[in-house]
Amino acid sequence: MKPNLRLRHEREMRGWSQARVAEAIGSSEKNVSRWERGVSSPQPYYRERLCQLFGKSARELGFVEEAGGGLQERETSPGQGRQERVLDPTMPPLPNEGRGLVGRETLLGELTAQLCAGRSLALCGLPGVGKTALAVTLAHDPRVLARFEAGVLWAGLGPRPNVLEHLRRWEQLLGVPPATGELSLEARARALRTAIGQRGFVLVIDDVWELEAALAFKIGGPRSVLIATTRFPRLALAIAGEGARTIHELESADGLALLAQWAPEVVAHDRRAALSLVEEVGGLPLALTLLGKYLQSQAHSGQPRRLQAALARLRSSHQRLHVSEMRGPLEQPPHLAWGTPLSLQSAIAVSDQQLDEQAREVLRALSVFPPKPNSFSEEAALAVAQAPPEALDALVDAGLLESSGAGRYLLHQTIADYASAHLRDPQAGERLVAYVTGLLERHGNDDAALELESRNIVAGLQYAFENGRHARFIRGVLAFAPFLRRRGFYDLARLYLQRAYQIAIWSSDAATQGRLLLGLGEVALRQGDLKAAGGYLREALVLVREGRLRREWRRVLRLLRYLAWRQGEVERAADYGRELAVLVAEEGGGDG
Repeated sequence: MKPNLRLRHEREMRGWSQARVAEAIGSSEKNVSRWERGVSSPQPYYRERLCQLFGKSARELGFVEEAGGGLQERETSPGQGRQERVLDPTMPPLPNEGRGLVGRETLLGELTAQLCAGRSLALCGLPGVGKTALAVTLAHDPRVLARFEAGVLWAGLGPRPNVLEHLRRWEQLLGVPPATGELSLEARARALRTAIGQRGFVLVIDDVWELEAALAFKIGGPRSVLIATTRFPRLALAIAGEGARTIHELESADGLALLAQWAPEVVAHDRRAALSLVEEVGGLPLALTLLGKYLQSQAHSGQPRRLQAALARLRSSHQRLHVSEMRGPLEQPPHLAWGTPLSLQSAIAVSDQQLDEQAREVLRALSVFPPKPNSFSEEAALAVAQAPPEALDALVDAGLLESSGAGRYLLHQTIADYASAHLRDPQAGERLVAYVTGLLERHGNDDAALELESRNIVAGLQYAFENGRHARFIRGVLAFAPFLRRRGFYDLARLYLQRAYQIAIWSSDAATQGRLLLGLGEVALRQGDLKAAGGYLREALVLVREGRLRREWRRVLRLLRYLAWRQGEVERAADYGRELAVLVAEEGGGDG
């Protein structure tokens, strides 16, 4: 092919750069250069766009040549008998500025192998987990392009997809002749299927929200594959069956590496703060990218003070949710209107808005539970949310709540932050407190059950303490402290008991004070703090005697006897032993 001097002349006459032309028609500067140098000729879609841009015919722009006294079209590719590979101009650019996806090497290898074996796939997962980034990377992978030589067709759908518009564009890219009248969706699908024929294409439908819309693009031939991305596990299964894959967040080390790509100063100078940030957003790639770019903008001045202030701001979940960036038209997610900044808030809000009112309120109520990796039971979720099990099913189907084994659930950190920011029902916290105190009193000796729910119990007790639910807090502490002591969590047990005792001393409930002092004495004794243990237990003895709390009275006497013996106070140990013997004799039982 000869250089296309006419195209170059028209561009230069207007003082336009190749980049400006490329932007105007939705292509790349590299392609415009190839067309002008005669390395290749534009596909029919771009040819039409160029004619519209310059106001010239295909002949005037050098797309047809005189040969043998007639006219013929320029070849569409440098190789004789080959059709030019189609790379959809609406496909987003490579993520991470082309530096590759952090922590996805093994996954990409598996997905590439699946595609090259001719098996379609559907990627599902949380908002911001990187489904689109994976699809773009796969569509640019040399192994995939070598296997599917015809190229890539891309359609970004979103909650309100314009299916016909995407199909019309695919028709232009494939050179399907314009119809004389308006075609039905079915007719367009058949025409595209015929145009694809035996050619090997990768068809990508990004951000699927409706099965009906997705099925309209299942038009590839036997040598083509489909890649779909969606937030909804049920849609992924319906589209690709066994080819459905759930995409998970990054592990801490990979999350740190991704943050370091954008804000190396943070990781280099305050690794602990950087790792804490990774954990606070649960390793979500979108969150780490947005926060990394924000920190990068704050670090450019070279002032450590400014960077530290930025890190301090990001300790607030509200700030993390609202860090945003504007994206270009090819990078804007289909679920966001053009001009809407991308943030965690905007990415999650789209899913939230699709829920019915009941599911939305349940999601907010569940934010009182500690987030992933903590899990909570279905029983606890329903008690806190005051809703039927079907509301949990709706959240799982929406991709906002994760299953974690039979009857258990997980809420990702960013989803929990979003839901908590929109929680308006103060009773959700009250119901958590009621549930955990009831659980402790029912299963106080079942260490396995308490271990499973320990983080939820801690959250309930913390809510009760901070919100002045003193009676429930004390009840919960008295029931939880023995478990903490048995498990060796002495510092936490001591903290809770001290808090509860400080509350109890303002009341006239001497019996409760005595029980709490007994608990403090037991913990101090386990920690080897004999002096503190003696002080707590002697105070407790006075109170349980007055209250005639015989079970606690016996327990205190046994511990004081043991403590006196440990400290070499033989006579005092004997005194405690005699008092214990009298008490036991009065009850008609043995000392045990």
